[in-house]
Amino acid sequence: MFGRNCMIIGKIVASESHISYVGQIFGPGEVEAPPASCDYAFGRFVCCPIHHGNPPGTVSSADAAPAPGSPERVSTSVIGVIYDTRLLNPAFGTLGPRLSTEAQTTLFTPDYVAETTVLVSVITLGIMELCLEPNPVSRPDVVSITQGIPAPALGLGSLLETMSDEDVRAFHYFGQPGEAPRLHLEYLPHVIAQRHSLLGLLALNIIDQLERLFADQATILSIIKRNFAWRLKIESTR
Repeated sequence: MFGRNCMIIGKIVASESHISYVGQIFGPGEVEAPPASCDYAFGRFVCCPIHHGNPPGTVSSADAAPAPGSPERVSTSVIGVIYDTRLLNPAFGTLGPRLSTEAQTTLFTPDYVAETTVLVSVITLGIMELCLEPNPVSRPDVVSITQGIPAPALGLGSLLETMSDEDVRAFHYFGQPGEAPRLHLEYLPHVIAQRHSLLGLLALNIIDQLERLFADQATILSIIKRNFAWRLKIESTR
């Protein structure tokens, strides 16, 4: 849905709260080209399209092609970032003699379902609305961006899609009606307010990424990063 360098890496399978979700990364056999570990690394920005109550893969009224002379359709996505990874292997702890090797199992029982998978934790940062162009080659135009706690919740099966650097820049640098564009980080307070040991480090990781994407904002980002680093240092000594 976003830039052409983006890819679908998994789907939402559970939630931990209104702003924290668990995603399952697609593995071999589920998609033609399974994502690499760098595609769901710590601090990776992702988006999840909202289907307005329709199951993933169906077309809702908002996703239908616009009628002649009507305004172009708008697609809404929740923006998030990956902050934790877990490897799920139900067979761990039950290891013992096997009558066949893994290769033989694949050969003689091709319908065998491998229960190992990769789970990622995603914290949501806001909402991004795009006006989808009739020409699929061009990049959709941004209609509106809201940072903070998204009002709608994601549904089970919502797809996880990576975001390009261009998409990340668009999500962070915008202006409200009548205002000049500027850098926005309104989601940071609710990120660091969560009780998870990795979220403070996630905030520093995000700022590092923004320093690379916004060289002209290096001064203000450096100040924010020093404040977060000092806070983490103080909290680690308690």
